[in-house]
Amino acid sequence: MDFSHYTDDPVQLAIDLVNTREVVAGTDRLTDLDGLGTFLAGIDPELWHPDWQLTEQDLAEVRSVRERLREVFGTESDAVAAEVLNGLLAEARATPKVSVHGDRPHLHFEPEDASPAAWLASVAAMGLSVVVCDHGSERLGVCDAHQCADVYVDTSRNRSRRYCSDTCATRENVAAYRKRHRQSGG
Repeated sequence: MDFSHYTDDPVQLAIDLVNTREVVAGTDRLTDLDGLGTFLAGIDPELWHPDWQLTEQDLAEVRSVRERLREVFGTESDAVAAEVLNGLLAEARATPKVSVHGDRPHLHFEPEDASPAAWLASVAAMGLSVVVCDHGSERLGVCDAHQCADVYVDTSRNRSRRYCSDTCATRENVAAYRKRHRQSGG
């Protein structure tokens, strides 16, 4: 069975949405409707509804979805991840349906009349649900770097990923090296 439709783009969408709020830096790219519009514009227009007329309520709901998705990345408990994801899917009225656009039939879960928040919740939650079911919630993580709290999916063979990017890993390794060097009197 190939569920790649719900393990690549939707998982990246979940990561991108959660990372619009940089916890450590205290910055947020979803503070206004322009920020939400910019975020949505970065999504493949074949996947979403570019004709949405965004409202302040949409912004508040998307920000709420973002925080609930962050909970999923922040836990290694399959039960907690399942509870949050099931809640998001239920509230978004996510219902599987076979879609025949594109190369071959595949599943969609978002309602036809979905708001931006419901659309994001159903697509992102379904993608993360596949990851949790196939690989466990321990594959979802929050960067260990001191100056970062971005989220990621660990795709390493030995489940050893600790950082969201090579940049954070390098920064932390250099800092650790310098600290050891200073402590050794070098």
